[in-house]
Amino acid sequence: MKLLLSIGTIYGEKLGLMAYVASLAGFDGVEVVLNDIYFLKDIFDILEGLDSLCPIMAFHAPFNVHSYSEKIASILRSIEIAKTFGVDVLVVHPPLRLLDYRYRKWFRNEFEYKNVSLNICVELMPFVNFIFFKGSLYDLANFKELVRFTHEKNLKIAFDTTHCGTRGIPLIEGFEMLGGIDRIGHVHLSDFAIVNGQFKEHLFPGEGNLDLGSFLRYLKSVGYKGKVTLEVLPCYFPKDHGKLVEKLVGFVKFVKEL
Repeated sequence: MKLLLSIGTIYGEKLGLMAYVASLAGFDGVEVVLNDIYFLKDIFDILEGLDSLCPIMAFHAPFNVHSYSEKIASILRSIEIAKTFGVDVLVVHPPLRLLDYRYRKWFRNEFEYKNVSLNICVELMPFVNFIFFKGSLYDLANFKELVRFTHEKNLKIAFDTTHCGTRGIPLIEGFEMLGGIDRIGHVHLSDFAIVNGQFKEHLFPGEGNLDLGSFLRYLKSVGYKGKVTLEVLPCYFPKDHGKLVEKLVGFVKFVKEL
């Protein structure tokens, strides 16, 4: 089981800094979210620079694009980047339920990729907790539907602990409901809490209510061979770089001693 740090939630010039921080903290590699860089002409120069600091072991397709055609183009471009770089994991978000009709039609009916050297993992998305609505804004929100779809399309599932937490489902139970190690090809790890009725998502481990230690021990016990990415929102990281490295070193040590 390889331990990665997501560096794509912090954009621009800080990508290199975060790759360096990941290396100092003892992570096996990084997961790069391609949001703000996938379209750049010098994308491969940027990625080679990051890879020299800490190995790139996973990519996350952009999720901040808006037009139907650009969403498709960003997925196909991300596949091309992953293949060119020899990275075997690409995480993608499913479409929104209401606003992505044309993209959802493409994603459900035409999106299929059978190169076994690349695991395209459709992410389990969160529930929202609005006054007037509690549920998922995304397609493929139902566990059985997500399992069936990914199986039919030769895709895998990216299991997100925070997103599972928003559903009120224990992590191990949720992991097994999605097919366990047979169907899940990647894991995003972070903590989750409900504070004054509001969801606090992608917290640093230990700062929420999820039993992440038991979940990680479970992954090891069932022989999970995939990658686990620490995916924490930047606002929950220490601003001081020294304190950030210290906190991440402690996390890496915690995981490896389980």
